[in-house]
Amino acid sequence: MDFRPIFGGLLVTALFACASLPDPKFKKYAFPEQEVFVDTKPSRRFKVVGPVRVRVNFNSLNAEREDQDLCRNYFNKGAADLLKRAKRDLHGDAVIDVRSVVYYMDGKSKKFTTPECADDGGEGQVLMEGHAIRYLPEPKVSPTPKSG
Repeated sequence: MDFRPIFGGLLVTALFACASLPDPKFKKYAFPEQEVFVDTKPSRRFKVVGPVRVRVNFNSLNAEREDQDLCRNYFNKGAADLLKRAKRDLHGDAVIDVRSVVYYMDGKSKKFTTPECADDGGEGQVLMEGHAIRYLPEPKVSPTPKSG
C-alpha cells in the first residue's frame, strides 16, 4: 500500500495548521469636532430633529494597543457614524449630546460623556447615542435708517 498521498495530505494540513494569525487591522479615526458635540452646543441657532444611535464592534485582541486607546478610537468612529446617520436618516447638520451607553448585567444602563466600551475578551463594542440637529437660518437684520 502506498502511504505517500496520506503523508502528503498530513504534511499540507500541518503546514496550514501552523500558520500564524494575521495581524489585527487598525485604522485611526478622528473625532469630527466641527459637527459632533459632546458637552458643548454649537454657536448657531438649531432645532433638534430626533435621536440617533449607533453600535461599533471592533477586534479587541490587539497586543499593540491599550484597551482604552482602542475604545477612544472606536468612539471617534462611532461619532462619525452618528453624524452620517443623522445626515442620511434625519437630514440633520450636526449631532449634540453625544454619549456612550453601557448596559449592565442587572438590566440597568448608564450614559457617559467619555468613551466607555464593553469587551468580551475578543470583540469590543461601543454603543453611542445623540440628538441630530438642523441649523436654522440666521435672522436677517434690517439696517436702521439714519436720521439726518
